[in-house]
Amino acid sequence: MSTSPYPSQFIDAVCTIRERFAPTAYHATLPNGKETVAFLQKKEAHLAAIIKPGDRVTVTICPADFDRARIRSIV
Repeated sequence: MSTSPYPSQFIDAVCTIRERFAPTAYHATLPNGKETVAFLQKKEAHLAAIIKPGDRVTVTICPADFDRARIRSIV
């Protein structure tokens, strides 16, 4: 049986949006103070018109790469 060097479980967290820098990408701060880039998927693109700096959003993060997060919803 082969084991992957990367964890297979994703982490859900709530982060705060700092600024928008692309149509579907934001600079955000995780609860531990670390900065991340939060992206909207196509199916959540309708949130782009709603999300603004200071908003708290639910994100999914791969434990192997905390520099990128996927926005799932607004808290």
